[in-house]
Amino acid sequence: MENDDKKLFGARLKEIRKSKGLAQEKISEITGIELSNYSKIETGKVGPSLSSIKKIIELADIEPNELFNHSHLDSEENLDAKIKTIYNSFNLRQKRQLYKIMRSLEEF
Repeated sequence: MENDDKKLFGARLKEIRKSKGLAQEKISEITGIELSNYSKIETGKVGPSLSSIKKIIELADIEPNELFNHSHLDSEENLDAKIKTIYNSFNLRQKRQLYKIMRSLEEF
């Protein structure tokens, strides 16, 4: 995981944990993940192992995709960069379609 991905993953994990009313200590106790390691995951200092992800998903009773759905936490700068990368890979037909979609979004 890249640093930005770790931070976004950690922020999403924290968001889910709080929405479930769980303390870091409780997750650590139930999953067997060391508290200091779990804290580092939430702060984006380290990436979780696959076994840790599995334990967290089971404990929080969530679908795996929920854990990785963190685009709402991304900064505007990061989103702009990601959009530019995708846009630059488009051919002319795709750019025209995107333009139509963007125009329709202006109405909202």
